[in-house]
Amino acid sequence: MNIPTIQQLTYLVALADEGSFSSAADACFISQPALSAQIKELENRLGQQLVERTTRGILLTQRGTQVVDRARALLRDMNDLVIEAHNTGEELIGEIHVSAIPTMAPYLLPALVQSLRKHHPQVQLHLHEEKTHDLVHSLRHGRIDVGLLSPPVEESTLTTAVLSHDPFLVAMSTDHRWADSTSPITLERLSRENILLLEEGHCLRDQAENLCVRSNLQPSDIQATSLSTLVQMVSANMGITLLPQSAAPIEAREGSGVVTRPLRSSGAGRSVGLVWRTSSPIAKYLTPTISDLSQLWK
Repeated sequence: MNIPTIQQLTYLVALADEGSFSSAADACFISQPALSAQIKELENRLGQQLVERTTRGILLTQRGTQVVDRARALLRDMNDLVIEAHNTGEELIGEIHVSAIPTMAPYLLPALVQSLRKHHPQVQLHLHEEKTHDLVHSLRHGRIDVGLLSPPVEESTLTTAVLSHDPFLVAMSTDHRWADSTSPITLERLSRENILLLEEGHCLRDQAENLCVRSNLQPSDIQATSLSTLVQMVSANMGITLLPQSAAPIEAREGSGVVTRPLRSSGAGRSVGLVWRTSSPIAKYLTPTISDLSQLWK
């Protein structure tokens, strides 16, 4: 029996994720001809065409999609096996992939990394940034081990630890008429403002939009692709926005052209949490980090 190698399956999964031989080769740190040869050898071993090569990249055949799904599960189990074999004490050893959503990564990910390195100095961390849907998908398929996002997560195979509440602040230009006031801003006062939000696909947009709907507020049609871009639009006096408190030290720092004021609305904000596969062997090693971050962000 011609059994595929772990390396060949790894290359196939990378090809499926990247969508082209050139991008997958870069991700795997090998040449494109070498990757192509390994995929061809894998197809020969399985006796099936797995990949359609097109002028715009690649497409998986029906059989290729099935093999990729099985390969992901196998590689995830292999990684868990290595972790279990190497880790018998309280310190984690090996490679861990950590991902955060874009509206948390610049502000909260450094503290997560610092805690993991403090408790597990021999672990090799690989950092990623993905929107919530993609992060959960990556966790479920074993591409990452731990995620930093905003709960809840409706997925039976994952476990979530809520670390803190991240309240919304009202961010406005330093030229705004409220900029010199330190009083909390009521939702009623926001009804007369141009409220800028992120584009679709960000959970932060969903959370802010839900607050607007509950409060009969109408957001602007103008949308931003990132929180930093959104703040720049606010700085240009195009409107105001709802900014998570965790982002304020960076996005509303002195000289940014933006100031923040408290929002007078009970519970308005988002949760911050860690999520991981319930079956993952690294789960028991996360307890000290969960404790660290819960204390830091309380």
